[in-house]
Amino acid sequence: MFFLGMFALAGAQAPPTPPDRASFSTSHSLLTIVAVDVAPAKPGPDTLCKLRVRIRNAGTTSASDLSFQVTVNGKRLGNFLNHTFWTPLAPGKETEVPLFNFWSSEYSRPYPTDGRLVIDVRVTGARWAAPGSTTTATLADSVQPLPAPFTVTVTR
Repeated sequence: MFFLGMFALAGAQAPPTPPDRASFSTSHSLLTIVAVDVAPAKPGPDTLCKLRVRIRNAGTTSASDLSFQVTVNGKRLGNFLNHTFWTPLAPGKETEVPLFNFWSSEYSRPYPTDGRLVIDVRVTGARWAAPGSTTTATLADSVQPLPAPFTVTVTR
């Protein structure tokens, strides 16, 4: 009982965030997912879907080394695990990044009876180009905070 009381008390007395390290939500990221494009726009069962994401870089340097998490109807697509996309995101520009295609239905993820596919795309990692570098051949710090996830629903 004593340990439970100490544990509860410790959680209640967590120090506030220092003012110089203000907590920012993902909406303050210099990278923003502008759109997620799925083709065809109305996929049926067993349809191969092309997936592209458009990202805006509001930073002053290029970014690259992009990692994504993609889910379809709540199921993670395994081909995005441990994969990095080296597409350079130029500063002040919007860039289209082609991602892996996916099937509208698979053995572990049957086609939904209502014909709705909910695709959620999250950037799980990105890095800025090194200072003074004109390309993303030399990368530096991780992008923090990361952009907010983007969800799109396509219906048959």
